[in-house]
Amino acid sequence: MLKAEDIREYNLFSGLEETELDKIAKLCTRKTYTVDTVLFDPHTTTSDVFLLEGGNESIQIEIPIRNGKSKIAIHTLSKRETFGWAPLCPVQFRTAIARVIEPATVIQINGAELIRLFDQNNHMGYLVMKNLSGIISSRLDHTNIVLRHEIQKLRKNPTALKHP
Repeated sequence: MLKAEDIREYNLFSGLEETELDKIAKLCTRKTYTVDTVLFDPHTTTSDVFLLEGGNESIQIEIPIRNGKSKIAIHTLSKRETFGWAPLCPVQFRTAIARVIEPATVIQINGAELIRLFDQNNHMGYLVMKNLSGIISSRLDHTNIVLRHEIQKLRKNPTALKHP
């Protein structure tokens, strides 16, 4: 079982009190993954929210293109980043691929259990959801920049997306 100190530094939990962090930590499990493990795919529904604990730049978020034949890396995670937050959102399906590119240690939290905890403690739920909205906004900004760069590359080489 994890402790409050294991999750305190994650921006998802900014502003929470020690007792609130303790409650969340009890829902967490720690797992280690090897290279090329896919933690989730687009349009899948999984129950876990993920926090990268160890292995800086070891997990890559990708989106499939060309009917899944190719992928564009839209983000490489740094330590203490949150990803796979779909279980905390009304529409609970994944929109990208999370693939391990170097060995990684991840903290996983069951999203349904976390939501139940928020239902019992609205203050905690409000703060986490407020933090999550900031994380999502930042990630969307970053994704926008990456996709604009990819579009510029396509304009220079329009045949890049044609099937071989």
